[in-house]
Amino acid sequence: MGSGLTVLVVLNGDVDPAFLARQLATADRVVAADGGAAAVSAAGAACDVIVGDGDSLGEDGFAEAQAANPDVEVRRFPTAKDATDAELALRAGLEVDPDRVIVVGAFGGARLDHELASVMLLANPRWRDRAVVLADGRREVRLVTDRAEIRGQAGDIVTLLAVGGPVDNIHSNGLAYELDGRSLEVGTSLGVSNELTGSAATLEIASGMLLLVHEHGLAGN
Repeated sequence: MGSGLTVLVVLNGDVDPAFLARQLATADRVVAADGGAAAVSAAGAACDVIVGDGDSLGEDGFAEAQAANPDVEVRRFPTAKDATDAELALRAGLEVDPDRVIVVGAFGGARLDHELASVMLLANPRWRDRAVVLADGRREVRLVTDRAEIRGQAGDIVTLLAVGGPVDNIHSNGLAYELDGRSLEVGTSLGVSNELTGSAATLEIASGMLLLVHEHGLAGN
């Protein structure tokens, strides 16, 4: 059983200030990865934990974050390390055994490799069964290993991608193109651009890992 907490992890990618403000208002704990702390400060909020090597935040940024919360925990790492700041921040966020982790700032930014690596973090066996969602207000990305509920509005785009191997016996209810026990192989586009037919859909899989990408309000694109 989880702690009942919602943890917000803020990375140094593209951050929608309005979306970030909404997440900060409901988060029980805020963990920032390096430059993500600057976005938290710009929103007038404070971090509980900052992790990273400091290359994008800088000493002024650390000072600003500490002024907002003198008790902020700062975990400095060398630039040459075996994990990205995003992974270190996600690890820190999971330490309190939260019911949900929302990761903001995982998309965009100057580094495609970091963006792809952040998405693939969802498949890490240490937390792939946890409720971790990458979100920016326009899209949500999460991993499905058994079942999931998708909430939105009719016409929202839902894409399903197999990760790490085939995903077998997929059943859906509430999508325009129901899966009806089909399987998805790695490297196929069969699951791209499905749609919600109403305000919610359910998804169940028998085995494997399914990357679920939910795009809000993009029908017809």
